[in-house]
Amino acid sequence: MYYKTNKLKGKIAENNLTQKEAAKIIGVAHNTFSRKMNGKTPFTLPEARKLADYFGMTVDELFFYNEVDNREQLV
Repeated sequence: MYYKTNKLKGKIAENNLTQKEAAKIIGVAHNTFSRKMNGKTPFTLPEARKLADYFGMTVDELFFYNEVDNREQLV
């Protein structure tokens, strides 16, 4: 499954992390993380959980859009 990475990109920037540092959080090489961020390779569920835990969020909050997000974007 491919995840939307917009929120993840925002959280990485908000926390002043580099992609290399974020890659270390999930235990992958920087180039692998880059492919995941660009949608070329999917994040695994364990990787998504590690990132969500790091940012104090659920996987759903970090990777998926919900109805509230969609309504806020329309307003």
